[in-house]
Amino acid sequence: MSEPATYPVDPAVERLARMLQDAFVDYHDRFLEITHRASGRFLGRDWAAHQSDATERLGLHKALVYGVVDAARLVLPDDDLAARSLWIQTRRRYVHLVGERMDLELAETFYNSVTRRLFDIVGLDDELEFLWLGPTALPADDGSRGEYRVFPMEGSLVDCVREIFEHSPLASHFADLDGDAARVAGRVAALLDDIWDGQLDAIEVLRPIFFRNKGAYVVGRLRWLNRVSPIVIPLVNTERGVHVDAVLLTETDASRLFGYTRSYFHVLCRRPAAVVGFLKSLLPVKPVAELYTSIGYSQHGKTNLFRALYRHMEHSNTRFERARGARGMVMAVFTLPSFDVVFKLIKDRFAPTKRTTPEEVKRRYKLVFNHDRVGRLVDAQEFTNLSFQRDRFDEDLIDELRNDCARTVTITDDEVVLHHVYTERRLYPLDLYLREMAPDRARAAAVDYGYAVKDLAAAAIFPGDLFPKNFGVTRHGAVVFYDYDELALLEDINFRTMPVSQSYEDEMSDQPWFPVESHDVFPEEFRTYLRSPRVVGEVMDTRHPELCTVEFWKEMQALHRSGELPDFYPYPEELRFRATD
Repeated sequence: MSEPATYPVDPAVERLARMLQDAFVDYHDRFLEITHRASGRFLGRDWAAHQSDATERLGLHKALVYGVVDAARLVLPDDDLAARSLWIQTRRRYVHLVGERMDLELAETFYNSVTRRLFDIVGLDDELEFLWLGPTALPADDGSRGEYRVFPMEGSLVDCVREIFEHSPLASHFADLDGDAARVAGRVAALLDDIWDGQLDAIEVLRPIFFRNKGAYVVGRLRWLNRVSPIVIPLVNTERGVHVDAVLLTETDASRLFGYTRSYFHVLCRRPAAVVGFLKSLLPVKPVAELYTSIGYSQHGKTNLFRALYRHMEHSNTRFERARGARGMVMAVFTLPSFDVVFKLIKDRFAPTKRTTPEEVKRRYKLVFNHDRVGRLVDAQEFTNLSFQRDRFDEDLIDELRNDCARTVTITDDEVVLHHVYTERRLYPLDLYLREMAPDRARAAAVDYGYAVKDLAAAAIFPGDLFPKNFGVTRHGAVVFYDYDELALLEDINFRTMPVSQSYEDEMSDQPWFPVESHDVFPEEFRTYLRSPRVVGEVMDTRHPELCTVEFWKEMQALHRSGELPDFYPYPEELRFRATD
């Protein structure tokens, strides 16, 4: 289908379609080239270079899209109707050029990204965009096309696992392949006794290795009859060589690994839909949008979220309403109760205590997008010009948007247009969770709250505002940060010891009696607001007292200045072999 069309094609149409095709091919080739480096970075233990690669890869899509937008404007006529007609023809020609590609879905997203910027589309435009909102099917693959290998249970379980490792691209680098196979087989056997009475037909394993941060992951599934269960094997590379660090055998553990609070994997695949289809069989609750995003295709993940939202609107009648939790001073936050996402709009005016600007808020969201999120920062998608029927909005919410967000929202008698909005997965606000959940759950969340702050510090992030209302709890019970309006890099903060007052008047003053700069932070003050509710105060005193000391924060700053990258394990410590074996 990449041959010239059999019907006459306008030269301008051909030029535009080829321009789109060439830019998309360039984007995905460069994406895969960067992804290919991950294996060498892992084996060379060059973690800084891997992080640099991740940042470079994140910027590719936007750079190539903007390049096409600028070039296309030089070709399209000035008349809006003529430009629209020409672009509709361009879309049809583009389909002929990319229709047989294995990454067709990504090619459609690339086209849509260019189109929405060229024509400032509000809401949906099914003439200009690829907008199918009906059912879609991920590839059903029996392994014959090569996305995964099938390892039948023809001998012992240890032999089967050993064969998996021997076929791995990292096989020659294992420090103790036989020992690792025995350890993994032991855990798998214990699981099989519990779930399938020890039965197993085969282990099916994706061919590409998944790389992220300092880890590599073998991703597969156990199969007996028509039943499947995840098997994900994390690998680490030490001075002794590559060895297995754990084995993840539950949907919950695998889901956490592919969660929306973590950075994206580097996975070398030319047919992304097949990899996503395989992952969906392991994680049936995980949205397809998140699975695409998890393997680095965040723009196509955004496309899937966009389509899922509008599809949901067609098949539901719930109304947008304010999200649960404390009202924000910088963002208006609302949700559709039947759709697991929150929408966040920057307000026109901020409370006097908030020393920031809309541009600074956008910069912080961009920082989170590019930064290692270590499982503690919620991924956010940025949208422009989303349009919905007005009757789908609660009237109290309409009043709030009209009064607080007039610069970013247009409200008419029939329509609400969100000109600039961020979306995030909906979480249970930590302040409500601590009050509403049973004592054991509340205490567990309070403990993880402290670990969340420590993990962010280890990732060179200072949340800015540590109040529980700015954190949320995932469905797996992890505490994560989601309010970015005061977030900062750790290196930009000046952690200070509170000066000793010299008089009674100093102590009673409403204002600081000593000079304070905008980036000064006094960790001793954390004790004041890390004591409510009571369970938080108890946990902080017993489990995380160092968070209230200057020494802890300065040590973390020194760690990052030295260039050392901390270890983060996206699975429980008790699953690690070194911790138990």
